[in-house]
Amino acid sequence: LQPGLQATHARGLYFPHSMNVADPSLVMRRLFDAAAARGALLVRAEVTSLRADAGGVELGGSDFRVKAKTVVIAAGARSRALAAQAGDSIPLETERGYHLEFLTDAPLLNRPVCPVDLGFYMTPMAGRLRVAGTVELGGHAAPANARRLALLDRGVRQFFPDLGRASSEWLGFRPSLPDSRPVIGWSRGSSRVIHAFGHGHLGLTLAPITARLVAELIGRRIDASRLAPFAADRFGA
Repeated sequence: LQPGLQATHARGLYFPHSMNVADPSLVMRRLFDAAAARGALLVRAEVTSLRADAGGVELGGSDFRVKAKTVVIAAGARSRALAAQAGDSIPLETERGYHLEFLTDAPLLNRPVCPVDLGFYMTPMAGRLRVAGTVELGGHAAPANARRLALLDRGVRQFFPDLGRASSEWLGFRPSLPDSRPVIGWSRGSSRVIHAFGHGHLGLTLAPITARLVAELIGRRIDASRLAPFAADRFGA
């Protein structure tokens, strides 16, 4: 199955129907192009304020204001503060994850491989190998933990000892909730605000169905009670 892999393990589990994305940036560019072709407008700005009233929702930043009839809060691990301004106290936490990437002339793997005891995945990407994983609860502000990156570097070399230096290092923030379910549905504080965040490790996987549910909520084509397991009010006051 993986002829280039060092035979350091005697057995493994094979998932024949698994899939992975080799170039997430390209996926996002294609999605943006498709949305733009349908009239969507992309504005790059940091949103720091949200104010909802009967007439709509105003979003603001350091140098802009925009008013909309309906706003979807889908800001990943940064969603907590905006949700609070909409009237919802949601215990969103950040699971910090790390990855290293190594440039490759040819694919070293033909599918993602996870050495479970080492706690990371090795994934073939477009022109590179990504080594990603670990979970660290540390919020947004703390600097990257060099020991986590060193753990990944040492681990991957057990399988590919001839790898060169990593071409990139990355720290990201998984938006996670205590019950491992996202928040999808109307805000308790405003009938103009929809939440769509908290997907943890499965943001890309669950994005399409989440988008469909959000569109159905906006179009009033789905009874919001069907989304009760994902409602913001499941966490109480």
